[in-house]
Amino acid sequence: MNLSRLGSLGLTLGWSLSSTWAADTTLKLTLQRRDARTGGPLISQEEVPANRLGIVVIDLWNYHWCKTSAARVAALVPRMNRCLQVARDLGIQVFLCPTDVADNYVGTPQVESVIALQRVAIPKREEIQCPAAPDGGGCTCGRERCQVNYGWDGMHPDLIIGEKDLIPNDPELFYAICQQRGITHLLYLGVHTQVCLLGKSVGVRRMLQAGMRCMLARDLTDAHGLYDPVKGITPDDFTTNVVAHFERYLMPTLNLVETWQAMGRWDRAWVVDPVRVAPWGTWARPHLFESPLTVTLTAPWEPNAAIHYTLDGSAPTPQSLRYTGPLVLEKTTRLRVAAFEQEREVCLQSDTYFARLEPKPPMPDVHLSSLKPVRAVGYGHSPSFNDHRFSPRVNPPQPDLTNEKKPLRLRGTKYDKGIGVFAPNQLLYELKPEYDRFVALAGVDEHILDVNNGSNLAMHPSVIFRVFIDGEMIAQSPVMRISEEPWRFDVRIPPRHRLISLVAMAGGNGNKEDLANWVNCGFTTRR
Repeated sequence: MNLSRLGSLGLTLGWSLSSTWAADTTLKLTLQRRDARTGGPLISQEEVPANRLGIVVIDLWNYHWCKTSAARVAALVPRMNRCLQVARDLGIQVFLCPTDVADNYVGTPQVESVIALQRVAIPKREEIQCPAAPDGGGCTCGRERCQVNYGWDGMHPDLIIGEKDLIPNDPELFYAICQQRGITHLLYLGVHTQVCLLGKSVGVRRMLQAGMRCMLARDLTDAHGLYDPVKGITPDDFTTNVVAHFERYLMPTLNLVETWQAMGRWDRAWVVDPVRVAPWGTWARPHLFESPLTVTLTAPWEPNAAIHYTLDGSAPTPQSLRYTGPLVLEKTTRLRVAAFEQEREVCLQSDTYFARLEPKPPMPDVHLSSLKPVRAVGYGHSPSFNDHRFSPRVNPPQPDLTNEKKPLRLRGTKYDKGIGVFAPNQLLYELKPEYDRFVALAGVDEHILDVNNGSNLAMHPSVIFRVFIDGEMIAQSPVMRISEEPWRFDVRIPPRHRLISLVAMAGGNGNKEDLANWVNCGFTTRR
């Protein structure tokens, strides 16, 4: 977890909830609801003193099991940072609520000031009647779906934590703050709209039942999404539908940027929203696919912008290819995207990565686990070339087991044959004349998910697999993450070559939990 954005942490230990705030600003809010019968929009105006309003940010985590959902959370951060700073300048109390991982912030004044309060019992003044909102089922990637884990361990590292922000998780402590400060209105931001934002401990449902006046910032939320290019449903469309459901049955919404613009508090030159991509793979978390992949680009808060893209890794310009409809990718592609209005860039660029899996290789005739490597080294110390000591809790490569001596498993499938290593690791083997091809599946071991779905840890494993023959790299995987479909190697071995080096490397974020499995790996022989 990254605590580097905790404002001036060392300078804030003395402040308390009794700090004085400016109370002379009144916000004029344009609110939108929907008619419960017809669903038609209903617009109203409401004035709220700044010191009566709290802004609540729910679950803006640093990770999600779904790569597209995680990227969409990150996409909210630049707009949110600007909006929250305006709120702080107006004397509005900001609550940052990462719920599941709030206790990872103990020892900070943002938590300790809350814990020190006396709880206030929450009245249940009204029963909330709301039909279940649509739910996309936990993955926003479309056809190739991500599998559930609980890897997040904090808020997004780019989210700025203000000196006087608070991090409550106990609903009675949260309610106590509101009572003490005279906060009557709560404006909710964050994700995922119809799940966490609604139902978590300090979420909308509990506070509505307590009689608090709750609102939703529709430009700073994202639903538990759905992407279905066949039906023409983008994650933005799905979020819009969920927001409309809230407006119809639960509470009004507002556009927070438009609110600050109306008050003269927003510079229209600020560029705060990236072009959104579905599915949204990145170099650090590539989207793997087998059959042609449909990719959709959107800029929901810049409706007049022209989206331009490149497919060769170069930076897009107004002269680049213009987006006119969903793209179909048939090979590994680095897609870069930007949006322009009258030659001015109005969206942050998005740099994405999609990796196509080759056909599954055949089973080997000679399994690697039956061979003795010339050299097998890994995370540890090597006083000399032939002397290697592995680090504590790191084992030498394990034949037919994971490096932790457990059954080999990748994306829910168990394998009898293979080798478990801890990255970085090298396995060096002599090549025999009869060897024709090297074949393997390779991926990140997933036994970490057996304990609390990998709570706080499943975000870390990331491994790149490489194959060298006589010092020349012949094949490599993209960055592999937990529960991804294994990467497929089927490498022709040229005649008269001596050595093959199989490498598992850390994927760019350190090597914490980088347990890597080569499975069904070895050599086919010449017939």
